Amino acid sequence: MSYETLVFIAKTFGPIWMMGFFLVVIIRTYNPRRRADHDRAARSILPDTRPEDRP
Repeated sequence: MSYETLVFIAKTFGPIWMMGFFLVVIIRTYNPRRRADHDRAARSILPDTRPEDRP
């Protein structure tokens, strides 16, 4: 297998693989069933104190 063949394969299938990976990430991100997980992760960095608990 020559260098030119490897470059051709990389330039052909690399963008196709990256687009597929991008689509999987987008589908998983905007999946309505994962909303609770995303909300929990968003709130996880906030403190669990209530306004009346503050000094």
